[in-house]
Formats: sequence, structure tokens, C-alpha cells
Amino acid sequence: MTRYVAILLALFAAVFVPLLAVLEGVGWRLGATVPLSIIAAEQSDNDRLLWLGGFKDYAPYKLERIKQVQPEVLLVGSSRCGQARAQMFRPYVAYNACLTAWPLTHVVDFIDRATTAAKPRVVIVALDYFLFGDALAEAWQKQRTMDFNQGIDSHRRKLHDVADFAMRTGMDANTFLSTVKTPQFEQVDNNRLVGTEAIRGKFGFRKDGSVMVAPPYRAIAAETLARGAQYVTSSFPGAPHLSERQISEIERLSRLAQERGFTVVAIQYPLLESAAAFLDTDEAYWPYSGLWRELRSKPTVERFSAMGVHFFDMSRTEISRDDGNFFDPAHPSERGMLKTYLALLARPEFAKFFPKIDRNILATDLERSKDEQFDLYH
Repeated sequence: MTRYVAILLALFAAVFVPLLAVLEGVGWRLGATVPLSIIAAEQSDNDRLLWLGGFKDYAPYKLERIKQVQPEVLLVGSSRCGQARAQMFRPYVAYNACLTAWPLTHVVDFIDRATTAAKPRVVIVALDYFLFGDALAEAWQKQRTMDFNQGIDSHRRKLHDVADFAMRTGMDANTFLSTVKTPQFEQVDNNRLVGTEAIRGKFGFRKDGSVMVAPPYRAIAAETLARGAQYVTSSFPGAPHLSERQISEIERLSRLAQERGFTVVAIQYPLLESAAAFLDTDEAYWPYSGLWRELRSKPTVERFSAMGVHFFDMSRTEISRDDGNFFDPAHPSERGMLKTYLALLARPEFAKFFPKIDRNILATDLERSKDEQFDLYH
């Protein structure tokens, strides 16, 4: 019996070990199993490298980039601020760490980690009305937890992603081998793609932390924008009132800012006007739009101000009226982001945090690419 078991183990090892070795090699070639610290260092040396891996790796990857970049200005939040570019803050060193934190507890936890790894002077938080609803926060708490451990379980998950990539791409053997052996590039800026999701989707995170708009989103932008209010209300459930439990996270952020010596600037970024108008006026939705009304109210702004949190509501301005400033009703495009910061810099209460930014240079950037919806900075 012992000999039989030994033979089975030997046969298993003879088959499994070579397969594992091949999978490891393929994973490394695709960038799937390369340590995130190495990816981050490579991006410091290469302006034309995009990375995208598993969703759970977004935050630990960006934390490694923060260690490399040591930003003076750090942006944190959901996908709503994903299109902000470092060039919009020059001459300050800025890094976009959005798409790392959805519920407010994750926002504050990530800022805690980031301000341990670096010492930003200003932290800009994407602060949206829907973040103050407990139901959504609890769902996101479970669904969108990042994997900061990056241990053996992470490596096993990444190997699974490699196998999944091989099966789901529908490639024949020759095409797959070519993909593994030959560097892959996206077609907008000819950036090299690293990571299974970057290669599969033809997009990823740039050196400055911003994310390219994926080709499928570009293709259906007009169709998605037409959904307006329906898109926003189906994506972000409302509630009658701001949750005190969520406001306590802002208080925690305030204490952290005082301890670490950074300024918190909170921005509610633009929504497409049809969506904002619905939240303002639809009587049937009134019980669910309490979050929207209360966050934008004077008492809430004053309450945040007392905590040392400088809140700017840009959710419904002239920017909201132009579809070209968005790629869907809830997500400003690069153009929309640049217009937002131009508008904010016209306000002394915002501009005082960024005295070195030349607003005229940003206006020139906008004029040079005035017809571009997705990619102002190549």
C-alpha cells in the first residue's frame, strides 16, 4: 500500500510540477504574478506602461506606486475620480489613487496606509452623496475589500487568473503563445499592457494612477449617457438621511489629518445634468434623495468645515450640461475633470491650497484638446 501511494504521488508530481512551472512562467511573462512592487518600480522608469490585474490588487498596487511617487497631492476614492491626471496639478507631484476605496471606512483605511508610506500635503477625497447610505456601505464593505496581504493566497489567485485568461480569451495555441512571448500594446497611445486584465481589456492604470477609459466604454458612451438618471439611481441606491455612522468616518479622517499634518479637500464631482435634475426634482424619488439634498446643504458643509474638511460640491454646474464631459452619467471624462479643476481653481477658497498651479496653462491644455472626450493628455 505504501509503495502504491508513493507511485501515485510520484506520478502526480511528474504531471503537476511541470504544469505548475509552465503556469508560473506564463504568469510572469504576462505580468500577472510579478510582485506589485516591481510593477510600480517599472512604471517609474516607463511612461508607456499600463498595468491592470485582479480587482483586489488595485489598492496594494497603488500603495506601491505611492511609495515610488511620494506625492504632494494624493487623490483617493472610487471610480468617479479615475480620470484625474497628474498634469492637472503641475508643478505639484500628484498621484491618482482612485478606484481603491468605495465605502468610507475603506477610504479612511487607505488614506491611513498611504500617509504612512508618503507625506502628502493635500489629500483630495471623492465624497459623494451615496457614500453616506449604510446599505450600500455594507455591501461594498464585503464586495470591495482589497488584498493588502499579497501572500500565498494572493499568488494562488493570480495563477488562477492566468489559467482563466488562457481559457476565456478563446485563443488557439499559437495565438496564446504569441501573446505570452510578444509584448502587447493598446491602440490609443501605444502603451504596453502588463497584467492579464490589461491585456484582455486593452486598458489599465497609467503611471500617474489614472485609468484609461476601456474600449467597450468608449464604444457605448453615447448609449450609456442617454440613460441619465436611470443609470445613476440603479447604480447608487439612496436613503432619506445621511448616516451618522458614515459621518463618523469623516470624523476619523479629520483626526487622522490632524495627526499626520495633511489637509483634506473633499469634492463631489459632476453628474450628468439629467441625473442631477432628477435627484433635485423627482417627487416619487424624494424619500431616497435625502442623501443628495443633505450632503449639499449648508449645515453639512459647515459641519465638515468644523472638522477641518473642506467640501466642494461640483455635482451640478455648467460642466454637467455637456455630454462630452462624461463617458457615462456618473463618470467625468478627462475633459470633464480638467473643467472641474479649472472651475475650482477660479474659487479662492480652493485655489489657496494650490498657489503654484497656473490656471492659464490648464486652460491652454483644454483649448488644445477642446474636441477630445477621453484623452486630453497623451
